[in-house]
Amino acid sequence: MSGLIEGSLKDLDTRMAEVRIARAKSFVRAERELKERVAKLHERLLTTKQDFHLTPDHVLMAVKTGLALAGRPPLEPVELAEAPSGSVFRMPALSGSWARCLEGLRHPHTQKIRPITFDHAVASGRDDVVLVHLNHRLVQMCLRLLRAEIWAQDDVKKLHRVTVRTVPDALFDGPAVVVVSRLVVTGGNHHRLHEELTVSGGYLRDQSFRREEGVTRVQQWLDEAKPITATPSLFDALRVRFDRQQEAILKAIDARSKERLRHLTNTLQIRRQQEIDDIGTVLDELKKAIQSELRKERQPEQLSLFTEDERTQLRRDIAALEARLARIPDERWMETRAIEARYAKLDDRTFPVAVIFIVPEGSAR
Repeated sequence: MSGLIEGSLKDLDTRMAEVRIARAKSFVRAERELKERVAKLHERLLTTKQDFHLTPDHVLMAVKTGLALAGRPPLEPVELAEAPSGSVFRMPALSGSWARCLEGLRHPHTQKIRPITFDHAVASGRDDVVLVHLNHRLVQMCLRLLRAEIWAQDDVKKLHRVTVRTVPDALFDGPAVVVVSRLVVTGGNHHRLHEELTVSGGYLRDQSFRREEGVTRVQQWLDEAKPITATPSLFDALRVRFDRQQEAILKAIDARSKERLRHLTNTLQIRRQQEIDDIGTVLDELKKAIQSELRKERQPEQLSLFTEDERTQLRRDIAALEARLARIPDERWMETRAIEARYAKLDDRTFPVAVIFIVPEGSAR
């Protein structure tokens, strides 16, 4: 710039400045795209948590039940400043394989054993409590026990999978039943693509069963239902009706699974295409990196700096890179075919897990 002012230069070379500006724009664009991607992932996470009812209370109940099934001491509620009552617990003394659940509880500086919570909001921004998330060893061990109870025989099972609950009389005037089922979707080579719990329900009349097709309506029953201790006469009456209408109830369970599968088909196809796009992106980046490396190593001025042995090794490296570059198209084809095969021939299997009888409050008295 000073040269232009003094008259010693007549042309302004802006190439370096343009390069810096281009790099800055590229960085800003990449940062913006990253923020957009994080926002979309967060939105998808919230939707998934809502769809699968992954609330702190549900995770807590699973852990409490799992500890009871294993004969371990229960969680001990404790109070913590600025945390809702009943959201923070002290981990019990655990031994054997369960002892690993205690890892990470000790504060890295004070060495004090910290309490735990299942609520992300409670743990956010503080280090005096440990978040026990879905992949935490404690939760995984408890869920493993709960899954095992599905297949447990009568002589060894510890968990009762039938319960009776009441709802306000305004919801309906007679007993209903809700069946919670495990839906497993498999693809090619029986590869498990998806697994979830579904609910199906209907009105349990004395001589008939009518399915409630509204999933939101069935979920409303569960949300408003309160547990009770059913009298023997009430439970026997419900059991007789259930046994009498068992075939119709099983058809309702199967119909709900088919409905869910139709919805999942589109979701799984989107996931299939995303996996294909992801592997394509990885291979494209690999291709660009190899091509860039080959361009640098093929420069004549570089070869003159090496000894004969080094040039021989360089030629071998170039040959290896060229061979790897040549394999990328075939690798792309094979990976794509493997993904498509994995998502082909969708099949669903439904395993009833629990039965919930729901009766109006007036009928339960």
